[in-house]
Amino acid sequence: MELVAVEGLSSRLNVINSFTDMSDPEDLESLVRQLRPRLRNVIGTTIGKGGEGKTTVTANLAYVLAQAEKERADRGESAKPILYIELDSNGNGRLNFGVRGLPFDDNGLSFLDALTDDKELQVVSGVRPHLDMVMSGSHNADIPTAVTKLSGKHGLSAYLLLAILLAQISHRYRWILLDFSPGDKMIQRLGLASCTHLLAPMKGSDNAVIEGLGTLAGLVRQIRRLNSEVAISSLVFLGYQRRNGKPTSQLTNLREKIGMLLDRANISRDVLVEAYIRDGETTANLARNYGMPAGEFARAAAGVLVDPETGEYVEAPRDENGRLVDPQRAFDIADDYTNVAKQVIQRIRLRNEVLQGADIA
Repeated sequence: MELVAVEGLSSRLNVINSFTDMSDPEDLESLVRQLRPRLRNVIGTTIGKGGEGKTTVTANLAYVLAQAEKERADRGESAKPILYIELDSNGNGRLNFGVRGLPFDDNGLSFLDALTDDKELQVVSGVRPHLDMVMSGSHNADIPTAVTKLSGKHGLSAYLLLAILLAQISHRYRWILLDFSPGDKMIQRLGLASCTHLLAPMKGSDNAVIEGLGTLAGLVRQIRRLNSEVAISSLVFLGYQRRNGKPTSQLTNLREKIGMLLDRANISRDVLVEAYIRDGETTANLARNYGMPAGEFARAAAGVLVDPETGEYVEAPRDENGRLVDPQRAFDIADDYTNVAKQVIQRIRLRNEVLQGADIA
């Protein structure tokens, strides 16, 4: 694990310097068209309400995708790393990977400077095999103020700063995962202007879940001038019980309710991911406390996780009462994330084929 400065990046501020509120709309459209093909491996995770598990879902999907790349490399096939970026100021993704408070954790200062002041982008390489990460934290809270100031001078183009940055590094990564909050509109705009595929995690069955989805759909419509390709590609459900290998009526009823809303909006029900994350909040919290994604935590619980630095087996995790974690329960949840990741990426690849076909046409 090391901190790496990404070299060879062009000035993001120079790109937007020629824009103002009075700029020709066609100039902005031209910039957007140039950016879009380079951002089709960018997946954004967000939803219109908090507490839906977006950071846990995003971090675990990043880990699953990185493991797939490691397996490709082990087979001698071409492999690229995965990049995880959290735009939120709480920086909780650092907990999922156990990197919070380590020497390179600057609470998002370098990311703020790279995004809004053209400083070099710093990436933590090798957080896990084939998984890189941009540090986030309290300094991310300064991003909205800095971008708002730039937008006062350069108009809508300021909201493309993250997209311009990612377009320059996207070729280095198989997938870039953006985790951004529903709480701040500026952060939402930066994230929505950058990603091509949206993943919306859904937890619970109250009306707030439906309202959150409606809020997200509205934000997508509002960002069209800055991103003509962004769309909700996957709705992922987590925290639902399973009996005899099947979901309970709580989930099936919610799926149908959302399905009818999708029908009315002329959106395919294919965005409803069949695989889901079963109820396992206790296990998820323990995994985060131990700084491990679900798959890694399961192997630790089974006593087969090896510390790459010492070469020794990692001590099996215990709950708050000192009891050993149930390995089967941990593996069940890890398998759920793997199945969800496969179905999400399948949808994204199919959608990318359509977008690339439109380029040729």
